[in-house]
Amino acid sequence: MATNNSLILSQLAKSREKKLPKPKKPLRKVSLKKQKEADKEKELAKQDEDFYKEFWQSAPHSCYECGGSLGRTPYNFMFHHLLEKNNYPQFRHTFENIALVCLTCHSKAETNLKFAPKIKALTEQTKKVLL
Repeated sequence: MATNNSLILSQLAKSREKKLPKPKKPLRKVSLKKQKEADKEKELAKQDEDFYKEFWQSAPHSCYECGGSLGRTPYNFMFHHLLEKNNYPQFRHTFENIALVCLTCHSKAETNLKFAPKIKALTEQTKKVLL
């Protein structure tokens, strides 16, 4: 009986011992899917930058709509996509799909094309050529 009691006591003592938790895998700050998307966006931004530089060097630095000077430094807002990037991603880096515009005219064109008649006409012409 003493052996039986000592066996029970040893099993009880064992069950009370602190068990070491399994090592946890570190949590990712960003999921693999989100990381892929972010990497793709970075690559696309780099391609845009290279494309815009090339376009800038080949085009006169004046606004297509109002004729105003755009200065010497190109900014992303100056490159208006006549066919939207979201709807026509295949024409994102096509020279015929870009018009250089000032910030005011770009805002007008993005808000409502009737406020930018020259860009509206160019957009219609571009649709005929590219689509």
